[in-house]
Amino acid sequence: MLQSSQIPCSRIFKLLVAAILVGTGSTAMAQVPSRAAAPGNSLEVLTRLEDSLARQDMEMRLRTSRGQTTGERLTLDYGASLRFGIAGIDDAFGDTRTLLQYEANLYVAANLDGGHNFFGNLRFLYNDYPQGDSFDGDDSQMLYPIGNRYWYEFDLRALHLAETGERLPFNINARVGRMFLNWNTGVIFSNDAYALRLMADWEKLEFVGLIGKTARSGLYDFDISRPNYDGDTNRHLFGFRLDYEIATEFKPFVSYFIQRDHNPDTESLDTIFGPMNFDYNSQYFSFGATGSVGPQLTYSLEIVSERGSTLSSPFVQPATAVPQTKDSIDAWAGVLNIIYALRDSNLTNFSFTGAFGTGDPDRLSTSGTYGGNSTGTTDRAFNSLGYIYTGLAYAPDLANLAMFRLGASTALPIDAKRPDALRIGADFFFYNKMDLESPTSGISGDSHWIGFEMDLRLDWRITSDVSANVRYGIFFPGNGIEAPFDKERHFIYGGVSYAF
Repeated sequence: MLQSSQIPCSRIFKLLVAAILVGTGSTAMAQVPSRAAAPGNSLEVLTRLEDSLARQDMEMRLRTSRGQTTGERLTLDYGASLRFGIAGIDDAFGDTRTLLQYEANLYVAANLDGGHNFFGNLRFLYNDYPQGDSFDGDDSQMLYPIGNRYWYEFDLRALHLAETGERLPFNINARVGRMFLNWNTGVIFSNDAYALRLMADWEKLEFVGLIGKTARSGLYDFDISRPNYDGDTNRHLFGFRLDYEIATEFKPFVSYFIQRDHNPDTESLDTIFGPMNFDYNSQYFSFGATGSVGPQLTYSLEIVSERGSTLSSPFVQPATAVPQTKDSIDAWAGVLNIIYALRDSNLTNFSFTGAFGTGDPDRLSTSGTYGGNSTGTTDRAFNSLGYIYTGLAYAPDLANLAMFRLGASTALPIDAKRPDALRIGADFFFYNKMDLESPTSGISGDSHWIGFEMDLRLDWRITSDVSANVRYGIFFPGNGIEAPFDKERHFIYGGVSYAF
């Protein structure tokens, strides 16, 4: 999925020439034209999928165990899960890579006096490319971190309720440790972090504060031209959010989130254009609302304004070296999620997502410093450490994207005692470019229409301990993606887990 702006022949040729020139100075640089072109994007989707499925296993076991220990002063839950998965991933050139994953999770959760919670999770994840076609040349690797989640949480209301039986009209909740953070809808930040999160509420008013730093491993940076983007990212995080529930149907919020680049100042990459440095600092002001309309429809809405500063690309077209400058950022993004649940025995639900992000016409890469913003200009491409579900096979960045998703899922009544044991679902994605002249996740053609994707899923809890998961996605490119990158792309995953 190499990226370019809209002029299809000459500009693509110049980008390829620039990549070849850079490769003369650094082998790694020939691999970095776009985030979507890199293996990190596919592996990020797979990593998130595995993490989500592992959390489902742990949550199911915790729900079962907690029901057996109610009323004790100290409750202790512990367990483990084993998972085997196989994935087939197509890249932008139509080549398929096969990946075998072996995963083991150990976890313990404790609650003391209702208000003191402890959680720890050790995760052992091993990747094996049996055909020797790994993305980075390492066909067998143990993925880190092993200490996946560990945190302590204090909840004043729960503590007071356990001790006195009375519910306080206000609450203070604090969590500290390594945790998964999903800020608002996930557009701004949705990743692992070492953090202190403080929440306080009084009746209908709620405040959330955050201070932390990105987890050194287990996180994919948005700038893949930066060395160690997939294994060593250091960005400091600060945020606050204020919510007020006007009614059940409408709970508006405002938030401010700051990301500061603390990757080493000495971190640079030698290219044919000279040393390339990295520095991307951003802040995100957002507003939106959550709520429900009746007992069956829920929604969430967020509009984000991104500001900050970034270093420009070390070259301009056609492959001319220029000094890097610190340029301002002015970008926007937004997302709307709607879920409608039927009141049927199969727990059927329908969902809709609409999302957009702005792009920059002078970029060749939506997120990288290499081929990034032109020197002395405002960068209008939206970038963040956030994540929203944009598909399995194509999985584009949000920059210069207008996406619509329609989804549905239902349970098949195979067991009257467990009506939700087997669920099937489907999602349909429609991708368009916001700006015809700006790059997106793929080589651009003379059209706003990027393409269409269909994702299918099956989740079967065979017994209380054994579950199976299947995911399949197929992307059909539109006129917005040119040859030779206009091939169908497939993503398939199957996994079986045993949790106890």
